Amino acid sequence: MNASTLPSKTASGSTRFADWEVIAVTVLALLAGWLIKNSVESRSVPFESSGISAQTPQGWLLTTAQGDEILHVTNLLSTGFGTTYIIQNIPIAADATVGQAVSLLSLQRGQALTAFRVLEQKQVTVFGQAAYELGYVYVESNPNLTHNEIPNVVRGLDYIFLNGDHAVIATFWADDKSFESDLGRFQRFLSSLKF
Repeated sequence: MNASTLPSKTASGSTRFADWEVIAVTVLALLAGWLIKNSVESRSVPFESSGISAQTPQGWLLTTAQGDEILHVTNLLSTGFGTTYIIQNIPIAADATVGQAVSLLSLQRGQALTAFRVLEQKQVTVFGQAAYELGYVYVESNPNLTHNEIPNVVRGLDYIFLNGDHAVIATFWADDKSFESDLGRFQRFLSSLKF
């Protein structure tokens, strides 16, 4: 048996340069795709009702507002529970304090939401406006017994602003698993809120 060796090829300068060109083009394509994705995701639509305006995410489902709600939008592309933004305009007594408005809201949430638990509450300043932040968690399950869906743990944030004889409440609900990643977009929505 004869053992033969194959001649080894050495890479020429032009071959190495082509390798770097491929890497550079790939990185540029990924960067361009990321920029396009961010511009599409950050598109917004103006909203205005009862003297309150905001920039809502484009492509989200606008649900018919109920009760004191003036806006209710949901991202149907979210995994698990659909990320939701709600704006409420609740009438309060002219001399009511923010603590009274928060107590009333906590009571309403406790009655309406399954396994509602307050995680934190504090006074904050939101884009130059005094507000009260209420962080909580609850369990959302589909009331239709014919669906075999696992209940979702939902985290919520309410920002309560006093506006004369009304309390303006900006609400953020998201699946516990996507809460942190969706919070930045809600902050942009909150920065657009005017009343």
